[in-house]
Amino acid sequence: MSDTVFRFDRAELRPATRELRVDGQPVALGARAFDLLEALVRHRDRMLSKNELFDIVWPRLVVEENNLQVQVSALRKLLGAKAIATVPGRGYRFVAALQEVAADAAPPALAPVAPVVSAAPVVQDWLGNLPGGEPLLLGREADLVAVPALVREHRLVSLLGAGGIGKTSLARAVAHRLRHAFPDGIWMVALADVTDAAALPAAVARALEMNLPAQGDPQAELAARLHGRELLVLDNCEHLVWAVAALVEQLMRARPGLHVLVTSQEPLRLAGERPLRLEALQVPGPDALADAHSHGAVALFVARVQALQPGFVLDGGNRAAVAEICRALDGMPLALEFAAARVPLLGVDGVRQHLAHRLRVLKNGSRDAPTRHRTLRATLDWSHALLDEAEKKVFRRLGVFVGGFGLELAQQVVADAQTDIWDVLDLLGNLVDKSMVVLEPGAQPRYRLLETARVYACDQLEQAGEWRAMQLAHARCMQDIFNHRGRTARQGFEPMDRWVQQYQCEVDNLRSAIEWATDNGERALALELVNLAAEFMYQIGRYPECVSWMRRAEPLIGADTPELVVARFKLGLAMVGLHGGIDGRTRLELLEAAHAIFERHPPQAVLVYTVCMRAYVAGICGELALARQSLQRAAELVRLPGLALLRGNWLYIEGMVCRYEGRPEAAFAAFAEALPFVRGAGDGRTLFYLYNNLAAVHHQLGHLDESVEQYRATLQLLQESPRTDAAMMAFVLNWYAHALTEQGALDEAQEQVERSLPYCRRSLGVRHFAGMLGLLAARQGRLREATLLLGCDDAARQRRGEVRTPFDTRAMSATLALLRASHPAEHIAVWRVEGMALDEEQAQALVLGGAANRH
Repeated sequence: MSDTVFRFDRAELRPATRELRVDGQPVALGARAFDLLEALVRHRDRMLSKNELFDIVWPRLVVEENNLQVQVSALRKLLGAKAIATVPGRGYRFVAALQEVAADAAPPALAPVAPVVSAAPVVQDWLGNLPGGEPLLLGREADLVAVPALVREHRLVSLLGAGGIGKTSLARAVAHRLRHAFPDGIWMVALADVTDAAALPAAVARALEMNLPAQGDPQAELAARLHGRELLVLDNCEHLVWAVAALVEQLMRARPGLHVLVTSQEPLRLAGERPLRLEALQVPGPDALADAHSHGAVALFVARVQALQPGFVLDGGNRAAVAEICRALDGMPLALEFAAARVPLLGVDGVRQHLAHRLRVLKNGSRDAPTRHRTLRATLDWSHALLDEAEKKVFRRLGVFVGGFGLELAQQVVADAQTDIWDVLDLLGNLVDKSMVVLEPGAQPRYRLLETARVYACDQLEQAGEWRAMQLAHARCMQDIFNHRGRTARQGFEPMDRWVQQYQCEVDNLRSAIEWATDNGERALALELVNLAAEFMYQIGRYPECVSWMRRAEPLIGADTPELVVARFKLGLAMVGLHGGIDGRTRLELLEAAHAIFERHPPQAVLVYTVCMRAYVAGICGELALARQSLQRAAELVRLPGLALLRGNWLYIEGMVCRYEGRPEAAFAAFAEALPFVRGAGDGRTLFYLYNNLAAVHHQLGHLDESVEQYRATLQLLQESPRTDAAMMAFVLNWYAHALTEQGALDEAQEQVERSLPYCRRSLGVRHFAGMLGLLAARQGRLREATLLLGCDDAARQRRGEVRTPFDTRAMSATLALLRASHPAEHIAVWRVEGMALDEEQAQALVLGGAANRH
């Protein structure tokens, strides 16, 4: 019986030989991408969940979710956006119309265009001036399928992108692949050195090996001499864009069979033009190092280093540094080649360390490279020279933004007496067209400079003497938007979630503003920024990062600092210190000091937050009397006009303190009463904590089935919520595993713990959950490991300054009972002390040891 072949659109999938063909041509596809496509095709009758796909494509491996997204994105680029449908928050499904045939009956999906024999005698099977053979392009597999198809279908295709992104190399490769489709010739026309628009027709004629007469219209003469089916590749047109547009329009009008492929930093803007903006090569995220080699940027960098150092290999010792280089250079091929060329001299770590000086360090040194591509600075100088003075001003001022910006922010920072906000809009559009600014489409489009272009823009900003003024404008802009949005959110005019979602993308800009203000003597501005940052960063769960910002700004507090600023600083530091490395006792001292100041001023929302936070921290520190006293004060405050919307926060903390007091029924009642208030405030973070603690109280009360169902509902909520962060996922998955352990579903519990590990690595660490994980290990029969995890939990609680809740104590007692049944007390004591010394990596290894018990 013959093997099955699947055909859809222009593609053909052959599982037996692990081959994908598009337009009849084999496509280089990574092993993971092929496994993913085959799984989706074979199960096309239903949606495949993300967990199912992880099990199929990455069996027995713990990988980040973005690995799946990267592979789906690569497949969509090859097959079209509509071949694979996303089921939001759940998984993917193959939806293209599919034909299933036997392998021996399956011709290629689309045969390549057959060559037409020319009447003129030739000595080769194609005409033209293509240099050398087809260049080997790494990371461009999808483009090498998509672009030839576009050129066949459309008469004018423009490859657009920033200088150094690889437009010329891709155009050459595409031309080689199409050489039999255009029997009258494929001609590469290099225009970078043509500086006079009047010389353009002659330059094209020389490339086509024509001699134009000295008299007459050169463009008309050129059009008359072209044949029927030719492909012109006009390379580097950006500096002659208007002249090239006029020439192409005339040539295409005269010769209906002519196709033109253009490379440029901006489009020609002709009717029928099919622009394709070339993306940089894929780079691995910080949590995708295991698959770093499968990303185009890493593959190119490694290949170029190996050409210079044949013994070079990507391994555990250099993988993180290589990935960091690729990210810092935005996956730009030319910059990666420059960086690779420096590895023999500096080493991988040396290149990474010198990236701050990339405009001086990164050079090619190749004598045959075009002048504009011999150094990174020369490449940027070429692109920058194409801008007019107004565009140059906007470009350099946009260099103060880190991580992107919206139109409104750009207008606020860039506009001045000579350039109003509407000028900024027009000039920003020009910069996008000229590939100097990257547009990220969406409901609210964002813009960004690639990092190397941003470094160049900042260099231009300093040369223009505008650096300090623009940094100050940028910092004040951050102060304005976070102060306004924070104030309206606290006062109930805007749901907390809406505020957070709208400005979460500005965290990099906020960080940059804080660092600049702190380091440049702007004391009041720096303290205001970190105080605003504390509430925001608490809401998005990025605690340690904000603690570092605040510690950096703390020396700016002096005797003349207004006491309300000091109080807000102490409250903020206590908030982000929750999981940011500040122990409970220190946080309690900060909150006591802030509370004393806020009580001297009229009651306000910030006082409610302070006493609620004090109640919570007192509870986890075992100071239950102080916790109860603080809750009574909060109860008084939320009865005041204008503060009733904060009743949900008070009730949530009431429930948490009840849990520490050992009153689960009262805790459940408080959590349930808080729900409608928190929903009404649009506070997704507190809503998650409510749901998670409701499930935990069900567990504590012995309602295991209800607890498991509540955890599953909470997971569904997180999968659908834009507010979800790594810490939330770490909490719910480990607490869910704890309930499953009590239920006796040990395999499923282990599965959820393994699923949580990537989230733990990015947030709290697995040691935060060591106590409950110790019970799972004990139930699995891994008693020594369970004891080590108990010791790990002891140390983690000591570092945090936290006591165990009665529920935690019950879990520990259950673990100890199993241990004492098999081991003497002295062994348990020694192992528990050993566990206190475990680091995060060792704790994770212990947890993963339970995988052997599954199945």
